[in-house]
Parts: sequence; C-alpha cells; structure tokens
Amino acid sequence: MFKLALLGRDIGYTRSPKIHEVIATAIGESIEFHVVDVTYDMLESTVGTLLSDFDGFFVTKPYKYDVKKYLDCDISGGINVVRSRDKKVFNTDGDGFIHALDRNFPSWNGDVSSVLVMGAGGAAYSVVSSLVEAGKKVYILNRTLMRAVKLCSLTKAELYVNQPTELAVNCTSLGTAGEDVLHSLCVLPSFKYAFDLVYAQAVTPFMRRAMDAGATVTNGTDMLIYQAIIGDGLLLGKDLNVEEVYNKVREILKDLGE
Repeated sequence: MFKLALLGRDIGYTRSPKIHEVIATAIGESIEFHVVDVTYDMLESTVGTLLSDFDGFFVTKPYKYDVKKYLDCDISGGINVVRSRDKKVFNTDGDGFIHALDRNFPSWNGDVSSVLVMGAGGAAYSVVSSLVEAGKKVYILNRTLMRAVKLCSLTKAELYVNQPTELAVNCTSLGTAGEDVLHSLCVLPSFKYAFDLVYAQAVTPFMRRAMDAGATVTNGTDMLIYQAIIGDGLLLGKDLNVEEVYNKVREILKDLGE
C-alpha cells in the first residue's frame, strides 16, 4: 500500500482523499491518503515527517512556495508534488490545467489569443506558464500588485489593465466560500470562456456571472482530477495513460453519485 498525503492550511473542503481513492481503484493500486492541515509554525517539522513516513505528498495553498525551502530543488515557481524516496519535486498543475481546458473547451486553442489570470500564487504560476508556453498573451490581475509584478517578471506575462481577453481564469481562492472574484477585482464578465480553479462549489459566483454574459464555463474539478492522476503516476512510479485513467475515474465517481 502506498501512503500519500495532501499538505496545506484551512483545506477542510478538499476532495483529494476521494479523488485519490478512486484513482487507486482505477489503476488497481492501494493508496492510504491523509489530509495534513497545519499552521505555518508546524510546516518544517511536518515536511520532515512526511518525507520519512510517507511515499510522497501533494502540496496545496498556501505552501506551494514555502515547502521548497526545506528541499534541495531549483524548480521555478511553486510545487505541488514531493516524492519522498529521492526528495524530487514536481508541479502537475500546469499539465492538469491544459488537460482540463482541452476537455471542457475543445476549441479553446484556436479561439483564444489572450487570457486574464486572476491571482498570483503557486497555482497561478503554473497556469500562466502553461498558457505562455501555448503561445497565448497572458495578463495578470491580483489584489497585491507587487505579487502580480513578480509573477509577470517570472513568466513573460503582463499586468492587466482592462485589455480584452477571450478566456478568464480564477486562480485565487475567492469563490470557495461563495465570494465573487469579478466583483472583488472590479472586472466585467466579458469573456468567451471562464475557468474557475475553485471546485468547492459546482457553480461559483464567477462562473454564474460569466455564464449570464454568454461565456462557456467550468470549475476546477477536472483540473483536480488530472493533476492528481499525473502526480500519482510520479509518486507510484507508474506510466499512466492520463485520459484513460481520467475516464475510469469519472465513471467510478458517477457510479458513486458524485
């Protein structure tokens, strides 16, 4: 049995245990999955425990950058997967995001030339990097300007000052408790596509406003599943067919009424 965990803070809403349990069923493995919700003062000791007692762990908000200081790694941006046996780190968010875009918006690549990304944390770095790599013009809007400027300097993105974009992506946590990110950041919902990384609600206020304005929308569930599948492959040492496993996971979740 593989022993895995999710490390974060204030993550009681997470669906990760169920998702990883279903992935294990889909690939014929056995996974014991723990949620490790700790305050910052406990982070260093917790990382040490996870490295010694677990096969690997996933990292979520707000520690995708902080965990790097306890590991010998030179990866740019945040990390979301740590493999214990060799202390190697990965970020599967970007690949998971692109898989989810392709799944939910099949023609997005041809339709989208520019993107608004809201947020400047670890998930935003992965999303922005993936979009820039795909040849898209990316604009960043964040409540803290200096963090947006820093992300721009790292990724060749630009600051958002009301440029028209076809796709908007919410990489903040606004929406988890029903907040409206567009209202908070004073943005009008004039997009063709809207992607909310928040998955705690089936339809977030951001998605609802974008839908009402005519956009095609999705929440972060598919990205969660895809990045988890890719991460489990890395931690379990398996070369997984991501789409094949995804289809099996969705079938199992449907049978479970989820």
